[in-house]
Amino acid sequence: MLTDDHRAVTIVVPTLREAPNLEPLAERVAAALAGRGLAWELLLVDDDSDDDTLDVAGRLARRLPLRIEVRRGKRPDLSQAVVQGIAHARHDRVVVMDADLSHPPERIPDLLAGLDAGCDMVVGTRYTAGASTAEDWGLARVLNSRLATLLAAPLTACSDPMSGFFAVDRRALPDPADLRPVGYKIGLELMVRGRLRVGEVPIAFDDRRRGKSKLGWRQRLDYLRHLGRLYLHVFAGGSTRGSGPRR
Repeated sequence: MLTDDHRAVTIVVPTLREAPNLEPLAERVAAALAGRGLAWELLLVDDDSDDDTLDVAGRLARRLPLRIEVRRGKRPDLSQAVVQGIAHARHDRVVVMDADLSHPPERIPDLLAGLDAGCDMVVGTRYTAGASTAEDWGLARVLNSRLATLLAAPLTACSDPMSGFFAVDRRALPDPADLRPVGYKIGLELMVRGRLRVGEVPIAFDDRRRGKSKLGWRQRLDYLRHLGRLYLHVFAGGSTRGSGPRR
């Protein structure tokens, strides 16, 4: 049942040296939610950036509903940053997205509509009818993404479990103490361990235009470690595959 909180949302964005992207991201989020009767906040969870990320965020917070949390002295970890953001959000409906403008803020209302329709989680997918990826994606990136998705296929029916753009009702999530994410695929962790009803919304996925990608071999190895944990959880623990209606 929807409560008054269905008119509010927290947008959680993990950051690590994303100063050039913060202002256009915040402006696009504000424009996407303007006039919709939504109370909203943009919550940045920063992994102790050593650029101007915090300075830019501080300036934006003077004119927009933006908050900043900093994970100081810890190994950068996108999944842990997202878990912290979800735990500290002011609202139960939470949207998670990257800071690099690869995810379109204009689709946030569609993700929230999926929660209103009864899903526990709604994923912005690159791999369903009406979705697309940037034309300048190289073959290596396409193959890397498709292989990662294929490896996760036995765990979930979601077409894009690698997506970092999703909305979730945190009341449907497992206890944070039960989560075991490693690396950057927190969405897959939530849908598998939470056995969530997952919906999908097609998006146009763009490529990073400013700043440097954090994806390297260490993150790819972390993903394989994460997969191993989830396979053990599902096939040794008797869990079921997270799936749901696709939009």
